[in-house]
Amino acid sequence: MKNTHVKRPKPNTGRRRHLAMALAATLCSLALAVPGRAQTFTQIDCPNSSQTEALGTNDLGTIVGYCEDQKLHGSGFLLRRGAFSIIDAPGATQTTAWDVNNLGAVVGDYLDEDGLYHGFLLRDGRFTTVEFPGADQTSAQGLDDFGRIVGIYIDDDGVFKAFLYSGGRYQVIEHPESVFTSAEGINVLRQIVGTWDSADGVTRGYLLKKGRFTPIEYPGSSFTTANKINVLGQIVGTWGATWAEDPESSHGYVLTRRGFESIDYPGANITIANDINNRGHIVGSFNDEAGVTHGYLRTRDGHDKDDD
Repeated sequence: MKNTHVKRPKPNTGRRRHLAMALAATLCSLALAVPGRAQTFTQIDCPNSSQTEALGTNDLGTIVGYCEDQKLHGSGFLLRRGAFSIIDAPGATQTTAWDVNNLGAVVGDYLDEDGLYHGFLLRDGRFTTVEFPGADQTSAQGLDDFGRIVGIYIDDDGVFKAFLYSGGRYQVIEHPESVFTSAEGINVLRQIVGTWDSADGVTRGYLLKKGRFTPIEYPGSSFTTANKINVLGQIVGTWGATWAEDPESSHGYVLTRRGFESIDYPGANITIANDINNRGHIVGSFNDEAGVTHGYLRTRDGHDKDDD
């Protein structure tokens, strides 16, 4: 299980042999950890799987993600009304479903027989390949209800860059101080979140709103990722402490107007928060005591608005 959300095409620095693509004045007032209300976690496991990750969800409660069978073959999945459906892109040796919108469209990536990754859009039962022009590898990480897609690609120099696909055109997204940028989530207001690495090796999240980058850093963390954003501007991601303080753990978080709230699946030393829908429901992944990866759904008592 990877301890950040971002996946980058080879070399793999994540939890599986999959595309490791990845993975401020406004936020100064938010840089406080706030207590959460009572929460309920529901474990998610694909049938007969050796590991499961819940990666995306919509307002109807549909969940998509990744699972491996007992032979370690990796497939995407879609969970709707308690029923699992497996997603395998045509000709793929491995498939991951990263996000689903309220119209039921799914985006993700797949590995071909040559060991290269390609993005895909699955809509009305039909697969369409998503490829940044001229890129060696591409991953589609998020989409909104207007069909706009964000993701990451590798350019001719082997540099990882983010993109927005909208209206039939691709646009590069690159944090001005980064050596690597990912784009992983987009909402209907065209607010985009992702992760960037600076030259000194520090990983930070960002919010891109109206052409302006705002950093997202969990207080006291050694790294922070920003994975998805809903229409209320609530952001989920993953953070980790310094190696000396907490060498083998990572934690999820949700960032609202009230501040940061850390998310830890009960008893887990690794928790990742991957997506949040407009109802405030969060999906992610955790490792149990045996090191097995499971998905989860987190809901909270009461409502999840920021002004409560």
